[in-house]
Amino acid sequence: MSDTATEASVPASSVAVLKPHPDTHGQVVKLSAIDQIAPRDYMSICLFFRLGPDVDKREIFLAFQEALLNIVNDIPELACCVQKHTHNTREEVELIFDSNKGVEIHYKDYTSPEHCDLWNFGSFDQLEQEHFPLSKMPRHIVFGTSAKLADGHVAGDGQCNFMLFSAIGAHFSAVIDGLDSKPTSQIHLLERSGVVEGDKSVKLQEFPHWKLAEATAEFLNPTAYTASEIPTFQYATFFISAEKLALLKRRISNNVPETKLGTVETLGAFIWRHVIVARNIDPQTYPEAKLSITIDVRGRTKTPNVPSNYWGNFAEPNAVARLPVARLQEGASSPTSNHLTNTIYPEAARCIRKAIVAVDDKAVRRLVGLLNQMPKSTTLTWNVNRYPGPDMLLVCIQGHAYNDIYFGNELGFPAALRVTVGDTERKPDGRCVILPPRRGDGKGLEIGLQYDNSTLERLENNTEFGEFFVRRN
Repeated sequence: MSDTATEASVPASSVAVLKPHPDTHGQVVKLSAIDQIAPRDYMSICLFFRLGPDVDKREIFLAFQEALLNIVNDIPELACCVQKHTHNTREEVELIFDSNKGVEIHYKDYTSPEHCDLWNFGSFDQLEQEHFPLSKMPRHIVFGTSAKLADGHVAGDGQCNFMLFSAIGAHFSAVIDGLDSKPTSQIHLLERSGVVEGDKSVKLQEFPHWKLAEATAEFLNPTAYTASEIPTFQYATFFISAEKLALLKRRISNNVPETKLGTVETLGAFIWRHVIVARNIDPQTYPEAKLSITIDVRGRTKTPNVPSNYWGNFAEPNAVARLPVARLQEGASSPTSNHLTNTIYPEAARCIRKAIVAVDDKAVRRLVGLLNQMPKSTTLTWNVNRYPGPDMLLVCIQGHAYNDIYFGNELGFPAALRVTVGDTERKPDGRCVILPPRRGDGKGLEIGLQYDNSTLERLENNTEFGEFFVRRN
């Protein structure tokens, strides 16, 4: 591994590049079928730290840079670039070690005279008071230091992101606190292209949640509207306390005695229905609504059993629950929620639970078999109609304890995590992200949404929704 940056001096802004070792130049990492189908639309992840008045920001940056250098030594694939597979016509991609390229590390000090006029998002105290609104988060260079993987990178999924940030925290704290021993990597590297063998006997007709993409541009792109159709959108963060979450679970679980409902089933049922109601979806135009739920399928496969710390994309297929729009809208004008907790929410929770359980070893192998049959890796797309259609995606990262990652004495623990909601063009796509608890919130959870103003206002002003959720920004 080589590092083009020098430690002699760090200006108010700079870009360092961590490059693969020259001995690895030209080596190729072949990817799995699930790697190929992984969304090529990427999330920005922001962690926020309060710096003490005497902290040397350049020292922080250099420690961060050294930590990344150590991590890339542990996970060499992070320094790879993506290229089209040169020996087939399936539009597959692969990772290549290119010693002329690598991981960019950007540094920008917005408190410096050169850049202070560029920062108009408020002080840390103001952002904290506003609960770090996503609308104030730049999508490019963010808050001092950021690492940018090569464009189009398909290194890993949400679990990989969490493992990466956990490793960054461990290495950074070792560097900044002057520890002699380096952290031991907890990441499991397997030969990715053959990690799961697909079922060769499947047919597309057996997969109602997938369809053929009419054009490459539609590959895993559920949004289908023009700029002229876009109303005014806002990001919103809502919070549910641990006590309110427990109450909601009890109310719904009392009517689902046959199974123990978890956070995903409970919040999924509640949020799904309330978003459908708040959006005033016409059941004549859209008779059915789907809720897709992200699933980490590590540990759900057999022979081999892919470990929880496997490095790669392994979050397909999604679980998909379906219900009639009219059914989800029942009781929308009722002043009491007894009917809902007795009927609609339990029904939605059962649908979600059934969909999650169905994502097993067989489902993964069947999908891989179908993907391998397709003429191109971009042939299939999700059979969903997300915003402005009725369908939603529930991204479940509440178990990824980002805010409990320790970054040494200088930074401590993150004050908050924020991730992109919507696609890379800031268009809504019906995505709801369940975020992990912040340290000051106990076991309470935040959710991130992006919809038009009127939808968010109706959601906020709904009496039943407001009984459990408080809007933070």
